[in-house]
Amino acid sequence: MRRNEKTCAPCAPPNPWGPRCPWGMHGGRRPPRHWFFFRIFLLLFVAVFLALIVTLAVSDDGISVHRFFHFLLCTALILFVCFFVLRWMFSPMRRLMHGVQEISNGNLNFKFEAGSRGEVTYLAETFNVMVERVREMVQSKSQLLLDVSHELRSPLTRLKVALEMVPKHRLKNAMLQDIVEMETMLAEILETEQLRSDHGKLAHKPLDIGAVAADLVKKYRERKPGVKLLAPRQNLQINADEARVKTVLQNVLENALKYSAQQKRPVQMSVEAHKAHVVVTIQDFGVGIPDDEQEKIFEPFYRVDKSRTKKTGGYGLGLSLCREIMQAHGGEIALQSKSGKGTKAVLTFPK
Repeated sequence: MRRNEKTCAPCAPPNPWGPRCPWGMHGGRRPPRHWFFFRIFLLLFVAVFLALIVTLAVSDDGISVHRFFHFLLCTALILFVCFFVLRWMFSPMRRLMHGVQEISNGNLNFKFEAGSRGEVTYLAETFNVMVERVREMVQSKSQLLLDVSHELRSPLTRLKVALEMVPKHRLKNAMLQDIVEMETMLAEILETEQLRSDHGKLAHKPLDIGAVAADLVKKYRERKPGVKLLAPRQNLQINADEARVKTVLQNVLENALKYSAQQKRPVQMSVEAHKAHVVVTIQDFGVGIPDDEQEKIFEPFYRVDKSRTKKTGGYGLGLSLCREIMQAHGGEIALQSKSGKGTKAVLTFPK
């Protein structure tokens, strides 16, 4: 199954798996490495050094410069050998630390190989069993969600057909709108799961992303506060799935327009070409996203507004689907937001 990654502090250029920092748990900085190993080595050094001093002090010949440097050289050689022995002994622990980091990043396909070293082998086997069980639970949950979504489509279609035959009534349009919203939610769930599966392949073809942006600006021309394309450019070619690229841009634009509808400044959209990628930026000047909510905004079914009213949006699946589509293209999506000042969405597509 694909990784479910979180955006971390920018510490490297975009990679094929999207926004991922190898040291995300440490704020983008390299974590302290192997302190347990170095503590043992330091303790060994102090013990040998004290033994050297005591040995020289109680010996009949006393302490001489020649004997001191002789023992010091022997101690250095012993410590040099001990350093590499300890490094070899603790190498499985370093690999285990790497495995824990991979699992925390959502890579449930990781398998720990330890060789035949007693307790470490038992630990590796237990670790692999744990990962396998976690993967099975996640897969069963995803499969249940997929099955339920499939089963709900048929009764919704029957309801929609039945409502079309009902005489005009003030509740008819509201009920039809509810059905359309449920169909949209189910379509987003199925699309997300399809992208995660081995069968959800993208239909790659040359695509002029500048022309797609211009078409979307025309589509949302009547929506308040409007969309403005900065420095429109044509013939910005990328290799991508056109339908899914449009889905990403439409979802982001819908959010930008929804949360800035009361503003006078239009949503700004720009397309910039770089050497290896094309960046699409969508900036609104609406309510923004609180700092403590920004890390969770790409999680499925997560919404900043916990009331989940129709007035404030859908089901929390749009941005999650956008991230899956961007990662499937080898790109990334990132949000920069300040509460009360607006949100900027940055989409990076590889050429």
